[in-house]
Amino acid sequence: MDTCIGSQLYEKGWKQGAYIDCTDLSDALRKACWPGNPSLASNLVKELSETRNTLILLTQACDIATSCNNEPTLEFVVARRPKKQKLPYQLNLDARSSRYLELEINGDWYKAEASKIVHIPKQILFEECKNIQPSHLSDQDVEVLARWRANRYMRIALPDAFNNKIKPLIDQGLFDDGLEHAGGLYLNLKPFSESEQYIVYLFALQRRGSSEENFAALFDKMEEILSALNEIDGLTCPFIEGESTSIFETIMPAMRRHELSIELRDHFVRWNFDYISLKVGDSNGIDES
Repeated sequence: MDTCIGSQLYEKGWKQGAYIDCTDLSDALRKACWPGNPSLASNLVKELSETRNTLILLTQACDIATSCNNEPTLEFVVARRPKKQKLPYQLNLDARSSRYLELEINGDWYKAEASKIVHIPKQILFEECKNIQPSHLSDQDVEVLARWRANRYMRIALPDAFNNKIKPLIDQGLFDDGLEHAGGLYLNLKPFSESEQYIVYLFALQRRGSSEENFAALFDKMEEILSALNEIDGLTCPFIEGESTSIFETIMPAMRRHELSIELRDHFVRWNFDYISLKVGDSNGIDES
């Protein structure tokens, strides 16, 4: 039976993006969980009993369905609904920050925290949730969820000198709105080290499924961002200056997915917003929300 538990769980709906309210967990299941972060250990049962918390399944399909001998546990993240309804923090959307992710579930916004990862043995989940049918995030949110988890290990640290130069734009809220139709921001800095001068190539990749109307708005927003960057002492944006090289001559402020080649993408790093998020005071975890 052990070799097919994963497949049975998958067939019952335990797929990446499946979620369940913590109040639906049995005591046996809560006690069987183990934390990915040691600091969570002392309060784990309490976290898994909180009425505002839900568990979202992070594990990818192949690892769910495979034998328990190969993958004995499933990975979940704890997400919490705030006490009072409020709009999400923009930089916690679309996997921009790898520390926090806000998702809308049944009309409420939930905040997931990377430090609240838990593991549940497949065997225990199978035994304790036979009569429980999980709910599921939308396909779009599942894609964001997977990217959010991957970004935790793939994000790139930018030079402090560059971060310090753009801090005034962050404080002004330039990045807070208008990027909801970007699947990601991609950056090329020359040099990619501490310096007083930077040449900045930056573009937004259109989100999959976004309309042409939304693409036009995204293009305008990125032009606004590039213009603001170009006005900062020590930053030069060739697009705004009307300059370019043969490598980057096809780079526009916003790019449709079919316009970007793998060869061109290799010259850029994905820009994640951990630094920005923490600098504007969004360092509160779900326990403070």
